[in-house]
Amino acid sequence: MRIRAAAVGVALLAGLAAGCSQSYEEMANDCLAALKARPDGDKVKPSECEGLKRDDYTALVASVAIDDLGWTGEDGKFDERKMLDDLTDGN
Repeated sequence: MRIRAAAVGVALLAGLAAGCSQSYEEMANDCLAALKARPDGDKVKPSECEGLKRDDYTALVASVAIDDLGWTGEDGKFDERKMLDDLTDGN
């Protein structure tokens, strides 16, 4: 009986711990928010981004940079026309 109660307790604790952990998507959203909030020129990887895969972190950094340059449309996607207009206007 004691072993069974201990096993149930361990299972409950494991379930609580799993419920408290963030999903990968939540981590990515937190990382994106932290990247957007960084002061200009800050290149330090925010702690919110530590759990992300290298390629995913790089994509988020590039996304923020492209957005900061004004090369995204209202839908948040890269707009090649805006980039070309910016480059041909001499800005």
